[in-house]
Amino acid sequence: MAISRRTLLKSAAGVGVLGATGLAIKQSNAIKTNAHIAIVGGGAAGIGIANMLNRYLDGAKISVIEPRDYHWYQPGQTLLLAGSYSNKSDVVSPITRYIGSDINWIQDSVTELNPDSNSITTAKGSVVSYDYLIVSAGLELRYDLIEGLSTDDIGQDGIASIYYSPESGLSSFKQAHTFVEQPGRGNAVFTRPQGAMKCAGAPLKATNLVEYFAQQSPNRSQFNFQYYTSEAALFAVTDFDLKLKEIWEERAIYAYFEHVLTALDKQAKTATFTQQNGAIQKVDWDFIHVVPPMLPPQVIRESSLADQSKYKGYVEVNPLTLQHKRYANVFAMGDCVGTPIGKTAASVKSQLPVVTDNLCALLEGRSPTSQWSGYTSCPMILDVGHAMLWEFDYSMKPMTALPFQVVDPLAESALAWRMEETFLRPVYDVMLKGYTPI
Repeated sequence: MAISRRTLLKSAAGVGVLGATGLAIKQSNAIKTNAHIAIVGGGAAGIGIANMLNRYLDGAKISVIEPRDYHWYQPGQTLLLAGSYSNKSDVVSPITRYIGSDINWIQDSVTELNPDSNSITTAKGSVVSYDYLIVSAGLELRYDLIEGLSTDDIGQDGIASIYYSPESGLSSFKQAHTFVEQPGRGNAVFTRPQGAMKCAGAPLKATNLVEYFAQQSPNRSQFNFQYYTSEAALFAVTDFDLKLKEIWEERAIYAYFEHVLTALDKQAKTATFTQQNGAIQKVDWDFIHVVPPMLPPQVIRESSLADQSKYKGYVEVNPLTLQHKRYANVFAMGDCVGTPIGKTAASVKSQLPVVTDNLCALLEGRSPTSQWSGYTSCPMILDVGHAMLWEFDYSMKPMTALPFQVVDPLAESALAWRMEETFLRPVYDVMLKGYTPI
């Protein structure tokens, strides 16, 4: 059957029903084992791998160590800024909705990773021993590295940042509309931090959305839109970079490269950027969207699991098998892994079967052979109603899981927007149940 827009959206409905069933059925060829598998972090990667392993293993003890009692659908933050989502409940759910009852949820945070003794120490003083470890602890948002900025400032006086929390997504929407509805001239500034970050497309999406809101007002010609990035390009994939530059030229969005935000003065409404040559530049703003630097959690950075070379502080893994390079019984997934790309929910979805296959191989005395391609997807929102579905892997070339006549990654598409707004959430929910049907 040919894939059409109608077929695709009907598939989304079917996937949603699949996710609602719970899906706790064991695989018919489940491996019998009494191994204890500890998972650090109960985000998308941690919950997804726990549920998938629970189906593939018979008799294993699976523990997820996660202090929060809720799950945050972080891809929904841009939809909060877009106004497509309007409530905290659109992105936050009880964690028990996803963690199976036969999975051991330890509501605590990890303070020490001790791979030499195959153990974990928690904040409450517990020592958790394991046979196999999966680290999926995400990234820390380091707003504290921007002088003069407090997270309490987000959502006030023209300061926005969709990354910080569900509430910040809602308040950023309000700040954006307050800005575009004001009379007179105004400077809108958007930033992209130095180093690896989760969803590298989100700063670009935020820029597109706020500029779109300005287009809807009678004052667009009075606004100046500026994007300051620490990188030398807008996007790492050359074809996508060139396409977005073309769009921004038409929309009068001006990009400044190799600028790192180092300080914010709320009273003077100036942002200080350090350029690659050490020069300092101060920029006036009336509205600013800040994306903070991001680092692996301190517990990873200070452990022997951390990479000390190219991906300093991240979990040191084979980028194909996601197995630790020095500790054979350790794997890592999600944002905290030391790989050149792959800090998106779509990457997690493609990592799940790789880690599952490779851990099962170890349990059966085989060498891990499943490989992750580096697959990443970024639905590049252009406005409320249009997007481009960007997909790529380690090759850093455009690719698509669907025929190009359905979704051309370089075409501005209403279908790509509908996929971001409607289709991806049910796929995500099923992924958390441990399934990757698409």
